[in-house]
Amino acid sequence: MENELLVTNLQNFGLSQYEAKTYIALLHIGTSNAYSISKSSEIPRSRIYDILNNLAARGIVMVEETNDGVKNYTALPANVFLEEAYEKWSKIYTHVNQELKAIEAKNKQDIYVSTVKGETNILAFCRKLLQKAEKKVVISIWNPMYLELLADLQNCIERGCSVSGITFEVECPLRTLDKHRLNKINNLPTKKKWFILSIDSKELLYGHAAEHNSNSFFTTDPVHIYLLEDYIFHDVLVNRIIEKENKEEMAVQMLSDILSEVKSEF
Repeated sequence: MENELLVTNLQNFGLSQYEAKTYIALLHIGTSNAYSISKSSEIPRSRIYDILNNLAARGIVMVEETNDGVKNYTALPANVFLEEAYEKWSKIYTHVNQELKAIEAKNKQDIYVSTVKGETNILAFCRKLLQKAEKKVVISIWNPMYLELLADLQNCIERGCSVSGITFEVECPLRTLDKHRLNKINNLPTKKKWFILSIDSKELLYGHAAEHNSNSFFTTDPVHIYLLEDYIFHDVLVNRIIEKENKEEMAVQMLSDILSEVKSEF
């Protein structure tokens, strides 16, 4: 049974079943002639010469002919055989590893959006993304989710990542985040809260806030990422303009009028 497994494993090194049996037999009995090898390996004599010649051609078996014309065969030492096999396998592995990763890293034509469902999964996915952030985080978030992710956002800042964006109903947000002004539209009871989380402008998660236990959507599509980062930028911009002018009602009315005018054109 052990030899059967060994024969099978040697076949993974590129030997045929008969070649593996021949090599094992030679290691066992030492230098010997074809007749003895055939008997020990249980390989038909009609086949043993071809097999020995094949192994000799590959350097796995060495041949020495006596003065009277008898050929004796010696197996390549096991440690040498294994070292050569390992070196060959390592080169193959390195090549395949590099090629497969290069193919995987190439820009894919198919852009996908995947769904993340449920509060627990959404929060876990957000944390995973924040842990991966290297340069910047852009976020739009309401208070319940903000409190859940506050420690993760602080860790990003401590690692040297910039964290920017806007918060809703957050009393004292991180100093790098804007606090959205209170208004009637955002506080409507029928209006569901949402969030947007962009990491290094490479990965994006957005959707209904986690506490709604609904769906969010993940993508690496650069168009999605650009549009939603730009949405946050304009939200911050309008918020700062209104705060600076300190005339919220007038500014909101002006923006509402402009919005109505633009909508009528589409």
